[in-house]
Amino acid sequence: MKKKILLIGSTGYIGSKLKKILSKKYKIIAPNKKKLDISKLSNLKKFVKNNIHYIINLSGQVSNNSKLMKRVIINGNKNIIKLCCDKKIKVFFLSTSLIYGYSKKNKNENSFKKPIDKYSKFKLIAEKEYLKSSTNFTILRLCNVYNGKKNGIVKNLKSSIFKKKKLFVTNSMAFRNYINVRDLVIIITKMLNTKLKYKVYNLGYENIKLIDLINKLEKKFKFQINYIDRKMKLDKIPSQKISCSRVFNEIKYRPKIKIKNYLVKKI
Repeated sequence: MKKKILLIGSTGYIGSKLKKILSKKYKIIAPNKKKLDISKLSNLKKFVKNNIHYIINLSGQVSNNSKLMKRVIINGNKNIIKLCCDKKIKVFFLSTSLIYGYSKKNKNENSFKKPIDKYSKFKLIAEKEYLKSSTNFTILRLCNVYNGKKNGIVKNLKSSIFKKKKLFVTNSMAFRNYINVRDLVIIITKMLNTKLKYKVYNLGYENIKLIDLINKLEKKFKFQINYIDRKMKLDKIPSQKISCSRVFNEIKYRPKIKIKNYLVKKI
């Protein structure tokens, strides 16, 4: 009999990819937002049953509605903890690397945390709720996930080259940690099948400076990208470098897709 996974946020960018891969091995319960509101305990209780083996919580993405974010991220995860503390359900909570704030040096899982926006502050509060609970959980601090369709640097660079659109960047000297959605899904799948040593993992791949991506494409295609550098302060964006060696060592896997090669292939 297949083990059951309650996948919260299954219609989103990552969730839809994860659902497709996991459904080959697991029975996926994937209610949409209309059916499941994790901020309402009675609603969540209908889906959290004794025959659930895993919960993967992808909900609580960046939004202009701070009240909604707070309700979903903080109250929602408190409800998950409340319903899972006495059950043998393993919970995977997707947090964010943004909880570290600005960094010049690589941040590991034990590094000082200084979130600068409401989204990452809410995620850090939710993390603390898990850390003080008796729930069987794993926190995944997710970095920048990309592919060719999702809004972000890859799509913006493609538009700049193909459609001759101006590219607006916060600061061309900023570092970001990138991971392709395919590699991300593989890693989460492997983590489900691994007896993990730790409660918290950074989940990304490459620390890349934005100007290096631009220069790589310009050199490859002999084309000058028309970009506007707003030169915002790096500690306000924030620019950051993230170490993800813990998860790679744990599951004996390293991502296969490098963003520079991906961009060249796609463009």
